[in-house]
Amino acid sequence: MKIEDLRKMSVNDLKSRLVDNSENLQKYRFQKSIQQLEDYKLISEMKKENAKINTILKEMLLDEEKNNE
Repeated sequence: MKIEDLRKMSVNDLKSRLVDNSENLQKYRFQKSIQQLEDYKLISEMKKENAKINTILKEMLLDEEKNNE
């Protein structure tokens, strides 16, 4: 998912997507270990999307702190 689309989402949506991605990442890693995963690129894409979501959540938290000052 593109970063612009992620920025439009609410905090709750981002957190739920992060949980879903983490569960999928765990499944992909398990499938890789038993050699059933055909597209290994899914793992790196999922990790990158999780990093993007964490970055956006951190930016939102810092913006809230800045506005409260």
